Amino acid sequence: MSKKEFKAESKRLLEMMINSIYSQKEVFLRELLSNSSDAIDKIYYKALTDDSLHFNKESYYIKVTPDKTNRTLTITDTGIGMTQEELESSLGTIARSGSLAFKNENETKDGHTIIGQFGVGFYAAFMVADVVTVISKALGSDKAYKWESTGADGYTIEPCEKETVGTQIILKIKENTEDETYDEYLEEYRLKEIIKKYSDFIRYPIKMDITEKRPKEGSDNELEDYTEEQVINSMIPIWKKNRNELTSEDYEQFYSEKRYGFDKPLTHLHINVDGTIRYNAILFIPENSPFDYYSKEFEKGLELYSNGVLIMNKCADLLPDYFSFVKGMVDSEDLSLNISREILQQDRQLQLIAKNIGKKIKK
Repeated sequence: MSKKEFKAESKRLLEMMINSIYSQKEVFLRELLSNSSDAIDKIYYKALTDDSLHFNKESYYIKVTPDKTNRTLTITDTGIGMTQEELESSLGTIARSGSLAFKNENETKDGHTIIGQFGVGFYAAFMVADVVTVISKALGSDKAYKWESTGADGYTIEPCEKETVGTQIILKIKENTEDETYDEYLEEYRLKEIIKKYSDFIRYPIKMDITEKRPKEGSDNELEDYTEEQVINSMIPIWKKNRNELTSEDYEQFYSEKRYGFDKPLTHLHINVDGTIRYNAILFIPENSPFDYYSKEFEKGLELYSNGVLIMNKCADLLPDYFSFVKGMVDSEDLSLNISREILQQDRQLQLIAKNIGKKIKK
């Protein structure tokens, strides 16, 4: 087994991506979960044209497993997996997206849209990990392979054992430094928080073993810990549901869950547009103005999602100043994103959505 060099303008490019592209380290988990979702979607697409494949959505999931003792974080999916050649071409070539290639070759249907575009999200893992290991077994193959890298120095690929189809990504989390605390990426509560923030509406269950407390047997006042597997994400976003099936209480609960305010909304607006640009939006007029509304610290803006994945907490360009009190979110699969999925490229689609939203609020 020999170490191979990355097929790119090597060390400088990888270092730039790890240190410059993403403004927040926590987004590494968003990127890896989006890749896992794509891997399951690829089986769905294959099943559309391959009669020997039966896609039963209940059989597919993603699991996040922190291990404080060994200082590892593992993301496991039941997706399509990768062959040795695919590990070599997709993970050995920086900025080559296997998802984008798949997307270009396959027509998207039934709302299943491949998320990945640029082929750099995977490398966000190196922001928090010293070593990244990928163990994968491809659909239809009886062989599994292990890809491993410590970063810009290169990577190794070797045969390994894996019983089931899918991919396992194991991150060896960095030790804490004076400037950075990496322990948080091994904490259940923090991982749940990141999943809910960015990946709550990924369409497959994201599971974790969660530690809960219960009364100890034979004791009235003692508690004991026990572990229970839980699904962390909501999966189906409220804006994709039929408006006729939703009640005012459903919208109020969404308003509360998203922490748009501690009050109740006076009214809401549920928008579904399927025209030149497709988007969904839920907007709220709050009962009370935000506590910092008249201060310099106040930031206007709506949450912005792309295919159910949060890309901006507050997109100011979606609201004119005179509607800055409006809360809510917009989700679109037609937006042009930059390489980190964090900052939207200023384009015509965004302007069209903003103009349409302004008209709807005025009405």
